[in-house]
Amino acid sequence: MKMWFLLLLIYSSTHMVPVRTQAKGKVILRGGENPCEGHVEIYYNNTAGHVGDKHWDDNTEKVVCRTTQCGVPVPDATKNVQRLENRTVWLNELQCSGNEDSLWDCPGYPAPGVSVYQKPTVKMIKCSEQVEINLVPSLCQGAAHFYKVNSGRTLSGYFCKDNWGDKDRKMAEQLCKSLGCGGVKEIPKLDEMMKEDFRESEKMAVDCADIDPVSNLWQCVRKNLKCRDPVVVTCEGHETLRLKGDGTNACSGQLLAKENGEWKPVKENRSIAKHVCKMVRCGAIGNHTYVDHNLHLTCTDTVKVVLLDNNRESKCFGLVHVSVNGVNKPVCAKKWTQQNSETVCKELNCGKSMSWSFYKDGLGSGIMDSVRCTSQDSSLWHCKAKHGTNLFCPEVPNVICSGSVKFSLADGPGKCAGRLEVLHGGERKRVAQSKWNEKYSDNICQRLNCGKTTGENHPERFFQGSGNFVSIACDRNQPDISECVKSEQNTRNEEAVGITCENHEVVFLKGSESCSGAVGIRQNNNTFWLSGSNETWNSEAAGTLCQQMHCGRLTKFSSSSSAGDISDMTFRAYRCSGKQRSLFDCDKVELPDHNDTIAQVECSGKINVSLSEGCWGKVRIFAEGKSEGVCADSWTEEMSKTLCQETSCGETILKVRKPPPRAVVTFKSLHTVGNNSSLRESTFVKTENIERCIPAYVVCEGSAELRFPASKDECRGTVEMVYEGDSLSVSRKVLTEHSNAICRKLRCGHAQHVAAYFGSQDVVEIITELKCSGDDSKATLETCSITAGKSSDLGFLQCSDWREMVLEEDGCKGEVAVYSQAGRMLVSSEGWTETEGNQLCTDLQCGPLKTKREVSGDDSFWNKTFKCPNDGKAESIWDCETETPPSLQRKKLFIECQDRSKVSLSGYCSGQVRINSSPVCNKNWDIDYSNRVCQELNCGNAFDHSDLPGAKSRLYVSCDQHHHVLGQCHRDEGICQSSVSVSCYKNITFQTTEKCGGQVQVNYGRNWKNVCVDKDTLKNSKLLNSLCKEMNCEYNTNARLEKINEGIYLECPTDYKDIKYCVKAQPCGGQTHGLIIECAGFENTEPVMEKSDITVPLIVGIGTSLLVLILIPVFVRFWMVRRARKKALTKMLPDREADQDSESYDEIGQPEEKALKGESIFAEAAVIKEGDVQSFSSLEYDDVDKAPEAQPLTSQGSKGNQNVADQSDDGEMYEVDDLHPTEDIPANMQTTVEVHNEPKVTAENSTGPPEDEDYLVPDQDG
Repeated sequence: MKMWFLLLLIYSSTHMVPVRTQAKGKVILRGGENPCEGHVEIYYNNTAGHVGDKHWDDNTEKVVCRTTQCGVPVPDATKNVQRLENRTVWLNELQCSGNEDSLWDCPGYPAPGVSVYQKPTVKMIKCSEQVEINLVPSLCQGAAHFYKVNSGRTLSGYFCKDNWGDKDRKMAEQLCKSLGCGGVKEIPKLDEMMKEDFRESEKMAVDCADIDPVSNLWQCVRKNLKCRDPVVVTCEGHETLRLKGDGTNACSGQLLAKENGEWKPVKENRSIAKHVCKMVRCGAIGNHTYVDHNLHLTCTDTVKVVLLDNNRESKCFGLVHVSVNGVNKPVCAKKWTQQNSETVCKELNCGKSMSWSFYKDGLGSGIMDSVRCTSQDSSLWHCKAKHGTNLFCPEVPNVICSGSVKFSLADGPGKCAGRLEVLHGGERKRVAQSKWNEKYSDNICQRLNCGKTTGENHPERFFQGSGNFVSIACDRNQPDISECVKSEQNTRNEEAVGITCENHEVVFLKGSESCSGAVGIRQNNNTFWLSGSNETWNSEAAGTLCQQMHCGRLTKFSSSSSAGDISDMTFRAYRCSGKQRSLFDCDKVELPDHNDTIAQVECSGKINVSLSEGCWGKVRIFAEGKSEGVCADSWTEEMSKTLCQETSCGETILKVRKPPPRAVVTFKSLHTVGNNSSLRESTFVKTENIERCIPAYVVCEGSAELRFPASKDECRGTVEMVYEGDSLSVSRKVLTEHSNAICRKLRCGHAQHVAAYFGSQDVVEIITELKCSGDDSKATLETCSITAGKSSDLGFLQCSDWREMVLEEDGCKGEVAVYSQAGRMLVSSEGWTETEGNQLCTDLQCGPLKTKREVSGDDSFWNKTFKCPNDGKAESIWDCETETPPSLQRKKLFIECQDRSKVSLSGYCSGQVRINSSPVCNKNWDIDYSNRVCQELNCGNAFDHSDLPGAKSRLYVSCDQHHHVLGQCHRDEGICQSSVSVSCYKNITFQTTEKCGGQVQVNYGRNWKNVCVDKDTLKNSKLLNSLCKEMNCEYNTNARLEKINEGIYLECPTDYKDIKYCVKAQPCGGQTHGLIIECAGFENTEPVMEKSDITVPLIVGIGTSLLVLILIPVFVRFWMVRRARKKALTKMLPDREADQDSESYDEIGQPEEKALKGESIFAEAAVIKEGDVQSFSSLEYDDVDKAPEAQPLTSQGSKGNQNVADQSDDGEMYEVDDLHPTEDIPANMQTTVEVHNEPKVTAENSTGPPEDEDYLVPDQDG
C-alpha cells in the first residue's frame, strides 16, 4: 500500500462542496386579530407567498407557532380561509416532525414553488400566546413594549433598538398609528428607570425588511438576548395630562396639563381632544363642566386605589389594588418606592406611610407595574408606570399607613402594665426590645391614661406572646409616635418590650396562708390597704377578690384593726357589684369618714409553687385545685433562687441542660409584689385561650448527685453526676482537677490516680467543668457551678478505698474474693442468700444465680458481711455490704452463675477474639491479654496479635493484674474501628515446598512464610530431625542454606522441647539464609511445563484479520475512483509511480484469488514520499518470538521455587534469540503470519507453545 493512496482517501472523504444559500425568508401570520393568529405567509426571494395544506397536521402548526414566537397551536382552532390567487404557494407537501426550527427545515416539499397547489383555500391557525404592544410608561410616549399571555402566564419585554435607523421610521409611524397616537413626533432618549427595567426583561429584535405591509410589529421579531437599548418613540398625540380627583374616583376631577414643568388647570377656551380620557387611561369622555373657568372632566371609567386584607377592603393597610369599574386588580411591586406608598396613604386620607413590604403569592394578572410616583401626584393611577390588563405580578406591595396604628399593653397583671402591642396593618404585633428607646414609654403610658413610667431599674417581665415584631424610631419630623413604626425582619432572638406605668396596681394578701389575710394594694413601690369599712367592704367585694387571686370561693370576710399607727397607713376603697373580674374593675370611691380597719378575707383555695421533680424540673403553680405550668417569659433568676430556698433545695441554681419544648400552659406569667415577698403572694396571669410557650424550668443545686456507677467495683471507675435526672459521666479533666474532693464526697478516701477511660470514646454529653470556690483539698462541691458539654474525654478515677469482687475460677464461677488495696481476701458465706447471689451474678454480667455453696478453708476473709435491703433498691452488691464482721466459724463462698463469659477464637488456636460471640476491640490490647486468651483455651502461649479493621460494635476490655482470665476483666460495649486477632503457639504448623523436602515454611494463622536461620542451624540435628517429624518424614538426611529476601526467624535453643516455640514473631528482612532440608522419603521430581499464555498474540491475529476485512471494500471503491481519474493522477505523479500504483490497484481488485493461494492480501506495504521511492515494512513482528517462559508446576506437597526465573530443568540458564527493536529490517523483507493448532512440546525448548491452544508464530521464510 502506498502512502498517497491514504492521503487521497482522506481528502475525498472529508472534502465538502459548498452549496449556495437560497433566499429562504420569514414566516409570519396575517389576517387575524393579533399577530399570533392568521394564515401563514412565507417569503422566498423577498416575495410573499402561501403555504399549501397537503399533509397539514398538528406538527406543521407547532413549527409555525414556534417560528413566529407565538407558543403552541390552540386545539380545534384551525380553519380554511380564502387565499390570494395571484400569490405563489412556496411550500406544499410538508411533512414536519414538530421539532424543526422553521418550515424551511421540514422535509417533503420538492422545492420552493414547485409543488402544484390548486385549492382556493389555505389554513388559518391560532397560537396559544396573545401579544399586545404598547408604549411604556405613557400611552403615546415611551419604550416599545410587549407582553404575551399564555394560559394565564404573562411574559413581558421590549423591542430592541439595535440597527434601528431612519429606514425604520416607518415602523415607528406604524406603531404610533396602531396605538391611536397619530404619527411620529420624535425619537427621544431612554428614561433611566426604563433602562433598568429593560435590562431585566426579555428582548426581541425587530427586522421588518421585505415584509409588506407590516400590520403588527410582532411580525418582525426575532430573539435577541444581547441588544443594548429598546425602541423609544414619542408620538404626535402625546400630551402630559392629569385628572385631579379624590380618593373615590381617579377618573373624575379637574383636568391638569403639564406646561414648563408645572401642572396648570385646563381652561374652558381650550379644545378637548376626544381621546383625552383614553390618554389618562380612564376610558372615554363621559361629561365635563367648568368651575371657575377650569375644566372638570368625568370619564366613563371609575378608578380608585384600594387596600385589601384577606380579599376584603380595609382601611389604611393592605395589598395595593386598583379598582376599575368595580373589578379589583393588583398593582405589581416591581421598583416600588417609599414615595409610591406615601402617594397611596395620602390619596386614602390615612396619614403617612409607615412601612411597605412585598406579598409574594400570586394574585393574578396585574394592572400596573414599575410605578414611579412623585410628590406632585394626587393618585397612584396617574403616576408614571407600565399599564396593562394582564401584567405578570409575582409580588404585590403591602402598604401600612399611620392611620391604622393603635397601642395597648397586653398580658400583664393590670391594664397599665404588660407587653406593648401595636395594631399594625390589621395585625397585633410586638415591639422589638433591641431597638426600643425608653423615652417613648412615657408617650405610651400617657396615651393609655396610665400616667408616666415607673422608671424602675429592674422592670417586670411579661409573657412574650406571639406574632411579628415592629420597631419604633422617631425623628424630629415625626411628632406622632404612630408614624414611627417599622416592620422588622431579623428577629430570631428578639424580646418584646414590656412597660409598667406608674398607675399600675396589684392586690396581695398578707397572712399565714396563701389565700387568706389582710388585703393590700401595691402601686409604684407604695403600699395601700383596703378599707374594712362596711360601707364598701362586703361579700361582693370579697368574692371578687378571691376570684381575682385564683383562690377559689369566698369562705369568710371581716375587718381588723391596724396593729400599727393608723396615721402611717394609706387606705383605698372600692364598691363592687359582684359582676367584676377584678377589684380594680370596681368603682373607686372616696374613703368613709371613719376608717380605721383593714379588710380581711379567707378563700377556699390554696396556692403553692414547686418543682415537678422535687429539686429540679418545671415550675408548677398549684391553684384552684390544679397544678399547672407557667411561661418562662416572665420568670426571673431571682424567682428561681427564691423557689430553691423555699423548697429546701439549696441557695444556688444550676445551668439548664435540657430546656423543655413549647407546651400548653395555664399561667402566662407570675408577678411578685415586692423584693422580699413569698412566691405564693404573687399575682398570676391566667390564660384565656390555649397558649403555647416554653415553661419555666429550674435546676437547684440540691438536685445534682455524684456517684460511681453500680458495678462489681466500689470507689473506682468512671464517675457519674445525676443532672436533671440523667447520669452524665465526668470528664478526665474534671476528675484530675477535683479528684480528692470527689473521693471525699463519695466517702472513698483520697484519690490514687486518674486515667483515660478504657472503653468507647464517643463524643457524648458529659460534665466538662466544675468551678468551685477554694482549693481542691478543702472543696465540698456544694457550691460548685457545673457545666455540661459534648466531649469524648472520659476519665477513670481510683480512690484509696477501692475494692472489687470477683469469682476466682473464671468470670462467672468460683470462690468469691475481694481485691483491694489490702490485697486478696475471701468472702464469708455468712448471710448469703439467693438475693445476694443474684445481685453479684448481675454485677458480673453473668445472668442469674445458678448455685452457691460453702467451702471449708483457712484463708484471709473480708471483714464485712453482705445482706441486701428488703426493698429491692440495691443497685450493686456493695449496696448490700454491712458493717457486721463475719463470725469466727467462717466458710468460703463458692458461686456459679447461669451464664458464662465464654472466650473463644474464630479458628483453631487463632483468629478473632470473642467473648460470648462478641468480637473484642483492639484498644489497649497487649501480649498479656493475648496470653490470657491462649492459656485459657489450652493453646499455649500467645505468638502474635493483629488488628482486623472494620468499625462495628465491639467489646472493650481492661484487665487488672489479678484478672487471670479474660472473663474477669472490665468490659464495655461500643463502636470500635478494629477488632483483635490472636495467634497461639499451638496453631503453628510447618511444611516444605516438596514432599519430605525443599524450602522450610511456617504458618501461624495467616499465610505461609519461609523460615530464616543462622549458619549454626545446619549443626543442630535435633532441630532438623524435629522438622522432618513435623512433615511425617522420619529423620533428616541433608540440609543446606539458600539466600532469601524475607521470612520469619526460626531459632531453637538446645533446651527447647517444642519446636513451635522456636518460631519468633520477628521478620527477617534483606538478604538472609533460608533453610532447605531433605528428609527420608524425599522425591526430586521434574517440574511440569506450564501452558504459555497466547492471549495477546491471539488478539493481535484476530484484530489484523478484522482490519483486512474492513479495508477490502474501501480499497475496492477507491480503486474504481482511481481508475476514473487515472489521467489526472498521471499528471500529478511521475510515470514510474503511476505505473506502480495502477499495478497496486489491480492487485487489490483480486483479493479472492490471493486468498485462495494462501497469500496475504497486504503482504507488502510501502510508503512513497514525494521525491523518494524507498519503501519500509509497515509491520514489525519483533515480539512474536517472545513466548512466555514456562514455569515449573508444583503440587500442594511439592512446590517449585518461584524466585528462580529463566532456568531449565538441569539448573542451567538459557537464552532466547530475539530480534532487537532497533535492528534494521531489510527493505524487501516479507513477513507472514500463520495460525497453527496443537503444537508438540519438546523438552529441549522451554519456550514452546502450550498444547490445545492456537498461537501465532513468525514465518520462518525470512
